[in-house]
Amino acid sequence: MSLGENWDLLKRLVHKTIRALEKKETAHAEAFFTSTQTTEVTIRNSEILTQNRIDDSGVGFRVVVPRNKVGFACTNTLTEKAIQEAGEKAFTIARVSSEVPNFTLPEASRPPKVKGLFDPLVAEITVEEAVEIARRAINAAEGFDKRVIAKDGRLLLESGWRGIVNTLGVDFEEQETQAVIYLGGSGKQNGEVTGSCYDYMFNRTADIEPENVGENVARMVIDLFKPRSLKSFQGTVIFGPEAVSYQPVSVLVDALKGENVVAQRSAWTGKLEELVASENLTIIDDAILEAGFASRSFDDEGCASQSTVLMRRGRLESYLLDATSANTLKNRNTGNASRFPSGFDMVRAIIGNGYRAKPEISPSNLIIQPQDKTKEELVSETERGILVESMAGFPQAGSGIVSAQLSRAFLIQNGEIEHSIKGGMVSGVAFDWFKHISGIGKDSKRFPNSIVPSLRVEEVRVIGA
Repeated sequence: MSLGENWDLLKRLVHKTIRALEKKETAHAEAFFTSTQTTEVTIRNSEILTQNRIDDSGVGFRVVVPRNKVGFACTNTLTEKAIQEAGEKAFTIARVSSEVPNFTLPEASRPPKVKGLFDPLVAEITVEEAVEIARRAINAAEGFDKRVIAKDGRLLLESGWRGIVNTLGVDFEEQETQAVIYLGGSGKQNGEVTGSCYDYMFNRTADIEPENVGENVARMVIDLFKPRSLKSFQGTVIFGPEAVSYQPVSVLVDALKGENVVAQRSAWTGKLEELVASENLTIIDDAILEAGFASRSFDDEGCASQSTVLMRRGRLESYLLDATSANTLKNRNTGNASRFPSGFDMVRAIIGNGYRAKPEISPSNLIIQPQDKTKEELVSETERGILVESMAGFPQAGSGIVSAQLSRAFLIQNGEIEHSIKGGMVSGVAFDWFKHISGIGKDSKRFPNSIVPSLRVEEVRVIGA
């Protein structure tokens, strides 16, 4: 059976099961269902390690019964019996579950039409062609300089459908494609081995550029040869887009999630309309961005998508909300329910758990508004500091405390990059960093759930090796 035939069968059986659940003792029900084809190629030590194509279709049901008791069950068996049993199981679980305060499902709305989410060329790429694309990335990296080794990488091509239906009138579907290439490399020279460097490209179309990714990795690796140690200081740090996309964005998202605001685990609980960051900082969550990697017409609960200003010139304007957190806070639902949450696991952020999981609050395209200076101009204006292109370590949830090892960083002296840095860390509270932003670049780069530029931050603690 083709992917399209799977989708048509799944959609018909899901609607039939929802109609049956609707008749039960004032229960409300929701079904989230997908049918996808994923081609994956993995790279290990300059070679193609694995190549495969996987078709996956399934549905996850949430059923809510009186007193807001909620049950969840899923299946990937596309028979009428299996899908009905999954719906019945969710209903049975709901009856014996604990109450979920203020739980609600979205009502019917009219989603916008978002352009650029599907490219038929992605679905047409064969496994053999995908292998050749991966090889081109390897060859570009290792052909750029013989000291470079392509250590690991992945090519993912996904096409298919996503749908949501509930007993309150929501009934939407959308066809989507995603193309991702990722490559990591290191260098070896006269017994010296560099740390790992990575580059990525996230796209909705087949226009991925393996040669650019490979060459970017090679340039990064070459820049890391002959690093020098650094003395500790407190001062200026320029965080490149990759560094911003991990720890700082993770802290932002954690503070903006409605569930954390409700539980008072967010540092920004109760601070709407207050100045919480530098006036340089404006942040938007734009789910309707044309061809955005995380764009969509509706979220994974069926709320119509929108563009939401979260922070304007440092002043907090909104949180990231799903139906239940919006109901609890008596705010408008921002449409941020996702079965494909953001995070440090790239594969989970791309493929997610889909129909196998209940939705979580997650950004779509979290955009830090760029300004008009290049990264080079930010560097040229810095008398002494460091440029951090990537760093390793997880921020502390809630507090925003960051202690991150410098993976790829460079000393700045008199407005120029002097050399790469051996070892070292940056340490501090990200919420303080947001207040001390002195410059924002125009070098925005796309990541799974964010589009972010370089940030220049003052009064950051840098710890030498």
